[in-house]
Amino acid sequence: MVLHRGRLVTEWYDAHTGPTTKLASWSVAKAMAGLLTGQAITEGRLTLDTRVVTVLPWLRVEHPADGDPRFNTITVRHLLDMTSGIDAAEGYQVNPLEDPTAVLSMLTGTYLMLVHPNMHSFASSHRRMVFDPGTRGEYVSYNTQLLSMVLSEVFGTDYITAFVNRLWRPAGAQYPATWNLDHGGGIAKAFCCLNATARDFARLGLLVAEAGGPGSRVSRAWLDRILTPQPKPLGGWPYSTQFWHVPGDQRGKRANDVSAIGVFGQYIYLNRRTQTVIVKLSDHGIEEDEALTFRAMRSIARSWRH
Repeated sequence: MVLHRGRLVTEWYDAHTGPTTKLASWSVAKAMAGLLTGQAITEGRLTLDTRVVTVLPWLRVEHPADGDPRFNTITVRHLLDMTSGIDAAEGYQVNPLEDPTAVLSMLTGTYLMLVHPNMHSFASSHRRMVFDPGTRGEYVSYNTQLLSMVLSEVFGTDYITAFVNRLWRPAGAQYPATWNLDHGGGIAKAFCCLNATARDFARLGLLVAEAGGPGSRVSRAWLDRILTPQPKPLGGWPYSTQFWHVPGDQRGKRANDVSAIGVFGQYIYLNRRTQTVIVKLSDHGIEEDEALTFRAMRSIARSWRH
């Protein structure tokens, strides 16, 4: 789906989907946590340097049995930009049939988080570290889940309610969305699992593309942060504020475009300069060439720059 200046240019669905079909976001959902963090900071509820354990004191590491004391120094900035150093392996490429020892990696990190019935219990058991916070970047989905728990606390409501009131309704979404929960009546799996129509995902993209305007839920200052790759890339990919930049974009230099990206080929791409939003929702597989797809979307967006 392609939008230019808020106007639908084109959309395509396969034989089994259509404008009312809810499709999975996977990690595109992480961008929602980034946008909500911007609101919390604008409202003075958080700063980038607020420590996680200041907001969630029950996670403070008091004894070696709890975890690594470096966990206590993790800030909102570290979660936002994937530089926390928390030991919670991503490991999408693991195939236990080919490597039986890989089963151990499925007992922690993202695999376990996808099926775990209690995110608070998961958080309590994941307070070990692999590097000092802020010293390097490593993509860890748990960063976003932990950030969503911080946001729930400072907003004084559950994450889904905050999302609906602060992003979904302001975007003018047409259809109800759903979130995967850790259990019935539990909390959202904010790192992965927003399910919505392509058109409504596009409306969320427009919130960012039109940031700074009257009544906007995304400030111009926060847009600048989203568009500026942070100092620590993730495996060669520039990254900022739960959004990806195309490989080759310069760290610290503001770009015109970014994309939220999901593991199986989900994208909300936006180009601020040409006011273009592109949504792609797929079931492609983890071998997809995200960099090539990103560059293709950039090419489409740039076709309107004149």
